[in-house]
Amino acid sequence: MRILITGSGAKEYTLAKKMKECENVDLVFVAPGSDAISEFANCVDIDAGDIDDLLEFARANEINMTIACSEKSILNGIADRFNEAGLMVFAPSVEAARVCLSKSAAKKFMYKTKIPTPKFGVFDRENMAIEYARKSAMPLVVKYDNHMHGVNAVVCDSFNEAKRAIEQAFGDFQKKIVIEDYIDGKEFSYYIITDGFNALPLNSVVPYKYSLNGDGGAINSGVGAYAPFYMLDNSLERRIFKDVIYPALDELAKNGNSYVGILGVDMILGRDGEINVLEFNSFLQEPDAQCVLNLLDENIFYLMRSAIIGTLVDLYPDVKTIPQYAASVVLNAGNYPVSLRGGAVIYGLEELDDEIDVAQFKTIGLSDGTYKTIGGRTLVLTAVGATLSSAVNKVYENVELVKFEGMRYRTDIGNHLGLE
Repeated sequence: MRILITGSGAKEYTLAKKMKECENVDLVFVAPGSDAISEFANCVDIDAGDIDDLLEFARANEINMTIACSEKSILNGIADRFNEAGLMVFAPSVEAARVCLSKSAAKKFMYKTKIPTPKFGVFDRENMAIEYARKSAMPLVVKYDNHMHGVNAVVCDSFNEAKRAIEQAFGDFQKKIVIEDYIDGKEFSYYIITDGFNALPLNSVVPYKYSLNGDGGAINSGVGAYAPFYMLDNSLERRIFKDVIYPALDELAKNGNSYVGILGVDMILGRDGEINVLEFNSFLQEPDAQCVLNLLDENIFYLMRSAIIGTLVDLYPDVKTIPQYAASVVLNAGNYPVSLRGGAVIYGLEELDDEIDVAQFKTIGLSDGTYKTIGGRTLVLTAVGATLSSAVNKVYENVELVKFEGMRYRTDIGNHLGLE
């Protein structure tokens, strides 16, 4: 089998490696890929958003399945085009994915389907947003409508902070913003695979989205994670399916936009035990992907194919996972996401333990086999252990072996259990 993956980040790196392990997969292509990915897969010089060229490549190279990791591919309609051409693609249509690609569309969708979500307002005018913030109780969360790498949400403890965040968002050419009430509780992400009508859980993840220890600094796209979420039990999982997953899938299918692929749901488990959905994601996010894929105990090609052809629950009573914990730590070049620092050589990768999974974001390969940073998120180190404590300790022991100028990372993954 020949597989094409779109994207160039660490999740594409990890997925391509996972696909290479499948006995029925002969060749893995990644478009555009990266220097690091080219060490074990075939990189294709096609932008993830160039659907015409991707379609031509898939036809010419007899690709059996295309997997859209890149949000750009999904936004530009890869599922619609490939399905029209009769090619197998693992991705939601543009219309189905709109709840993932636009936070304002997601909030309106949740309101319509009665999916629990924090009180919110959607604004396309700066003065209206500021007036809403002026009359609201604090804290508030100001969110950019579309996903952006780096800062795209700000928790505001005062009106002046909210006003600055609103002005900044519109200054960054956001056509819309979302302002929602802040919910105190534990944030986690829940991932499912679906054929559009049925769904099976992949895993739950606790993401770390603040740049500094103790949830300080800027909210960003993710600098650490562990799985599974220690507070998730059978009762909570049933509530998630009853109140969130099936209402969402049913509503999308009813409108002729059945969602095929991996759906991620970011949620808050409040101190009162209630769940509130923050947003949806159209694939595994970074570094959640490393935790989920390292714990997955299935042939991922067969699993994805069953979702595409609609035989998911016929073939899988559940998705098998390794009954252990995974912990991931992102190593940043510079103070991500505020300031980036590239151009440094990465040392120590050859010293890491064999069982440590290393995934690279976009780095530059050098002639001597080493890599150079380009700034921002650079590496994800992931360890698996029988307990969360053992996974966390193992990953941090190996983090200390890696060195590059400007390297920064959080040291408190799992600290709620005293694992710092």
